[in-house]
Amino acid sequence: MKKKEPKNIARLQNDYTKSKTLQAHREQKKKRKMLMRVTIILLIGSFVIIFFSLKIFLNVQSISKMEIEKQQEKITLKGTKKEQELLRIQVKRLEDEDYVAKLARSQYYLSKDNEIIFSFPEDNAAKVIEEIKEKEKRVQKSDS
Repeated sequence: MKKKEPKNIARLQNDYTKSKTLQAHREQKKKRKMLMRVTIILLIGSFVIIFFSLKIFLNVQSISKMEIEKQQEKITLKGTKKEQELLRIQVKRLEDEDYVAKLARSQYYLSKDNEIIFSFPEDNAAKVIEEIKEKEKRVQKSDS
């Protein structure tokens, strides 16, 4: 900001005043250049800080999404392991000849030689299958 000079004061036009005026102009130019440099440095620094802050923010959000996915996959994995265990149990049962024979008799009314099958209403195959499914569900619930 320039100082207003009163109109009733006259300036001397000698070498000393000219050199002082020139020196004041140079100092003012230096201050403007320094102010401009500081402003540019602050702007560049601000952009760099904003850029990295944005990157950090996006990475944090990405990590939180991955954590949620990880939790969901853990739940899926538990369910798959339980299902696998039930399938192992079922395979072991199917390896047992007595179980397979009982299952074949109950579902398909197969019989041994010289054996007669009498079907009662409570002996239908759906009931046996439901019982097996209920047992499997109980096993699943007890594992939880």
